[in-house]
Amino acid sequence: MRETETLLQSERKAIFALSFVYGLRMLGLFFIMPVIVYDLQENDPLNVGLKAGFVIGAYGITQAIFQIPFGILSDFFGRRRVIVAGLLLFSLGSFFAAVSTNTTELILARLVQGMGAISSAVTAFLADLTRPKIRTKAMAFVGLSIGIAFILALVISPITYFFVGLNGLFFIVGLLGIFAVLVVLGIKETKSFERTKIVESYNLRNFSSQLIILFCSIFILMTIQAALFIMIPLYLLDFGYQIQDHWKIYFPVLCFAFLGIIWPVKKITRDGRQRFFFIFSIFLLISSIWSFGQFSEIKEIFLLSMVLYFLGFNLLEAILPSWVSMLSALESRGFSLAIYNTFQAMGIFFGGTMGGLLFEKYGFDGIIYLCLISSFCWIIISLRLKKDG
Repeated sequence: MRETETLLQSERKAIFALSFVYGLRMLGLFFIMPVIVYDLQENDPLNVGLKAGFVIGAYGITQAIFQIPFGILSDFFGRRRVIVAGLLLFSLGSFFAAVSTNTTELILARLVQGMGAISSAVTAFLADLTRPKIRTKAMAFVGLSIGIAFILALVISPITYFFVGLNGLFFIVGLLGIFAVLVVLGIKETKSFERTKIVESYNLRNFSSQLIILFCSIFILMTIQAALFIMIPLYLLDFGYQIQDHWKIYFPVLCFAFLGIIWPVKKITRDGRQRFFFIFSIFLLISSIWSFGQFSEIKEIFLLSMVLYFLGFNLLEAILPSWVSMLSALESRGFSLAIYNTFQAMGIFFGGTMGGLLFEKYGFDGIIYLCLISSFCWIIISLRLKKDG
């Protein structure tokens, strides 16, 4: 058992490189989340919540549109070529955002940035280069990269914003995209990519009910994520933390959350108890969201709620892509993960836009109700999951 769980040198290299690339993709989303509401309040104060929702959601809608084509192309022509093309689009959109002068231009830039829909190709590439036994561990590293992207975004973004502004943040992200291209070019593909019959390999009816539940799960997870980050930075401002000081909250909260997922990930890798920890994580999210709404004026409870939220979020980010890859056929894994990432991107779009609309009409309560209703629906459909996939 111990031998099969040990990472090979080639697997370590692939996991490190692809986790960096995946984390960068999420950084493009997360980097603006802590500051966009504040920036709009300062520079374009009319309908702040709605505009912030569209800026966040624009990235998600083009991600949703391009995930499936990129996933299919990666099955046909190789993961590396598709990932490089997507990263170049991502950087182009980032540089466009860096020179934008108004909210409309920023939204358009985010649409271009989202066109670099590489998530499905990256996760499929990682699945190609790792053995099934250690795939959950490999995907956990992807989850860790998302966590690192969180830390960089939530800790460094407010500080960097204070010095270079929103445009400067996008310029930095664009440069990181170019660097990621060099990283991807250093990875060798081990799979021989041959054209397959699209009718046989890419038939939506081939997806099991298990996969469909997992697709819906990532949609709801990202809906909650995008909606909450219209609210959380404003709460921190109300607690008296200036934008450049928000890292003092995010950093310790995230550290506690990441320490908390170490044991569950090891347990899943060893015993395969995905379903138990999956449902447990959803209850963590429900508890944290309810607490946000009930104790929003008590700083200590609000911070504890943030720990619970990020614990559940990070654990789900480790479980979900691994579970999808294990339930998918090898010849159409890129397509399956493309569907998964399409639902993820649609969740970002829906959560950002709907959260912005509800915030404008009902304030913080509108976002809380959206997240709670989504979570309860999630629990209901998740009870139909079979044990351990």
